[in-house]
Amino acid sequence: MRCSALIVLAFVLAACKSEPAANGSCGTDVEQSIQPGSHTKLRAPVSVADGLEVIISDVFIPAGAEVPRHYHPGEEFLYVIAGSAVHVEEGKPDRLLSAGDAYVIPPEAIHAPYGGPNGGRAVVFRVHVSGKEERYLVPE
Repeated sequence: MRCSALIVLAFVLAACKSEPAANGSCGTDVEQSIQPGSHTKLRAPVSVADGLEVIISDVFIPAGAEVPRHYHPGEEFLYVIAGSAVHVEEGKPDRLLSAGDAYVIPPEAIHAPYGGPNGGRAVVFRVHVSGKEERYLVPE
Protein backbone atom coordinates (compact mmCIF):
# COMPACT_ATOMS: atom_id res chain seq x y z
CA MET A 1 0.00 0.00 0.00
CA ARG A 2 2.81 2.41 0.85
CA CYS A 3 4.34 1.94 -2.61
CA SER A 4 1.01 2.74 -4.31
CA ALA A 5 0.58 5.85 -2.17
CA LEU A 6 4.07 7.06 -3.05
CA ILE A 7 3.46 6.54 -6.76
CA VAL A 8 0.28 8.65 -6.56
CA LEU A 9 2.23 11.28 -4.62
CA ALA A 10 4.94 11.39 -7.30
CA PHE A 11 2.35 12.08 -10.01
CA VAL A 12 0.67 14.79 -7.93
CA LEU A 13 3.97 16.47 -7.16
CA ALA A 14 5.04 16.42 -10.79
CA ALA A 15 1.79 18.10 -11.77
CA CYS A 16 1.97 20.73 -9.00
CA LYS A 17 5.66 21.69 -9.14
CA SER A 18 6.25 25.39 -9.59
CA GLU A 19 9.32 27.56 -9.20
CA PRO A 20 9.54 30.34 -6.62
CA ALA A 21 10.03 33.93 -7.76
CA ALA A 22 13.61 35.09 -8.37
CA ASN A 23 13.64 36.89 -5.01
CA GLY A 24 12.88 33.61 -3.20
CA SER A 25 9.32 34.55 -2.32
CA CYS A 26 6.29 32.54 -3.24
CA GLY A 27 5.58 35.24 -5.81
CA THR A 28 2.61 37.58 -5.84
CA ASP A 29 0.60 35.25 -8.04
CA VAL A 30 0.81 32.52 -5.40
CA GLU A 31 -0.01 34.86 -2.54
CA GLN A 32 -2.99 36.34 -4.40
CA SER A 33 -4.32 33.11 -5.85
CA ILE A 34 -4.61 31.07 -2.66
CA GLN A 35 -5.95 31.91 0.77
CA PRO A 36 -3.81 30.97 3.78
CA GLY A 37 -4.52 27.53 5.18
CA SER A 38 -5.05 23.98 3.97
CA HIS A 39 -7.19 23.43 0.88
CA THR A 40 -8.28 19.85 0.18
CA LYS A 41 -7.91 18.95 -3.50
CA LEU A 42 -8.66 15.22 -3.28
CA ARG A 43 -10.14 12.90 -0.67
CA ALA A 44 -10.60 9.27 -1.65
CA PRO A 45 -10.58 5.78 -0.12
CA VAL A 46 -7.48 3.62 -0.54
CA SER A 47 -8.84 0.64 -2.45
CA VAL A 48 -6.09 -1.76 -1.33
CA ALA A 49 -6.36 -0.96 2.39
CA ASP A 50 -9.59 -1.04 4.38
CA GLY A 51 -10.06 1.83 6.79
CA LEU A 52 -7.69 4.24 5.07
CA GLU A 53 -8.19 7.19 2.77
CA VAL A 54 -5.91 9.65 1.02
CA ILE A 55 -6.21 13.41 1.46
CA ILE A 56 -4.20 15.69 -0.84
CA SER A 57 -4.08 19.37 0.10
CA ASP A 58 -2.57 22.60 -1.18
CA VAL A 59 -1.23 24.34 1.92
CA PHE A 60 -0.13 27.98 2.12
CA ILE A 61 1.40 29.49 5.28
CA PRO A 62 1.97 33.26 5.03
CA ALA A 63 5.27 34.83 6.11
CA GLY A 64 5.71 34.45 9.87
CA ALA A 65 2.25 32.93 10.39
CA GLU A 66 2.13 30.13 12.96
CA VAL A 67 0.00 27.01 12.60
CA PRO A 68 -1.36 25.89 16.02
CA ARG A 69 0.16 22.74 17.57
CA HIS A 70 -1.65 19.69 16.27
CA TYR A 71 -1.30 16.12 15.06
CA HIS A 72 -2.93 13.87 12.48
CA PRO A 73 -3.95 10.22 13.04
CA GLY A 74 -2.19 9.17 9.82
CA GLU A 75 1.13 9.72 8.09
CA GLU A 76 1.81 12.96 6.18
CA PHE A 77 4.07 13.42 3.17
CA LEU A 78 4.79 16.97 2.10
CA TYR A 79 6.60 18.63 -0.79
CA VAL A 80 7.36 22.36 -0.67
CA ILE A 81 6.56 23.94 -4.04
CA ALA A 82 7.31 27.61 -3.24
CA GLY A 83 8.90 29.73 -0.53
CA SER A 84 9.80 28.14 2.80
CA ALA A 85 8.46 27.16 6.20
CA VAL A 86 10.00 26.00 9.45
CA HIS A 87 8.76 22.60 10.59
CA VAL A 88 8.57 22.43 14.39
CA GLU A 89 7.97 18.88 15.61
CA GLU A 90 7.95 17.76 19.24
CA GLY A 91 11.15 15.90 20.14
CA LYS A 92 13.04 16.94 16.98
CA PRO A 93 15.14 19.97 16.03
CA ASP A 94 13.35 22.65 14.02
CA ARG A 95 13.84 22.14 10.29
CA LEU A 96 13.76 24.75 7.52
CA LEU A 97 11.94 23.37 4.48
CA SER A 98 12.40 25.27 1.21
CA ALA A 99 11.03 24.87 -2.32
CA GLY A 100 12.03 21.43 -3.59
CA ASP A 101 12.29 19.85 -0.12
CA ALA A 102 10.19 16.85 0.91
CA TYR A 103 9.47 15.61 4.42
CA VAL A 104 7.53 12.83 6.16
CA ILE A 105 5.60 13.49 9.37
CA PRO A 106 4.85 10.27 11.31
CA PRO A 107 1.33 9.50 12.54
CA GLU A 108 0.36 11.40 15.71
CA ALA A 109 3.56 13.53 15.67
CA ILE A 110 2.78 16.86 17.33
CA HIS A 111 3.90 19.69 15.07
CA ALA A 112 3.41 23.43 14.57
CA PRO A 113 5.02 24.85 11.42
CA TYR A 114 5.38 28.54 10.67
CA GLY A 115 5.87 30.44 7.43
CA GLY A 116 9.35 31.49 6.32
CA PRO A 117 10.29 35.10 5.47
CA ASN A 118 8.21 35.04 2.27
CA GLY A 119 5.67 32.40 3.23
CA GLY A 120 5.58 28.79 2.09
CA ARG A 121 3.39 26.61 -0.08
CA ALA A 122 3.34 22.81 -0.10
CA VAL A 123 1.46 19.87 -1.51
CA VAL A 124 0.53 17.62 1.42
CA PHE A 125 -0.39 13.98 0.85
CA ARG A 126 -1.93 12.35 3.92
CA VAL A 127 -2.71 8.68 4.51
CA HIS A 128 -5.68 9.17 6.80
CA VAL A 129 -7.55 6.79 9.11
CA SER A 130 -11.18 6.80 7.90
CA GLY A 131 -13.72 8.06 10.41
CA LYS A 132 -11.24 10.08 12.47
CA GLU A 133 -10.85 13.85 12.58
CA GLU A 134 -8.30 15.22 10.11
CA ARG A 135 -6.37 17.02 12.82
CA TYR A 136 -6.37 17.27 16.59
CA LEU A 137 -5.30 20.52 18.26
CA VAL A 138 -2.86 20.19 21.16
CA PRO A 139 -2.77 22.88 23.88
CA GLU A 140 0.56 24.54 24.69
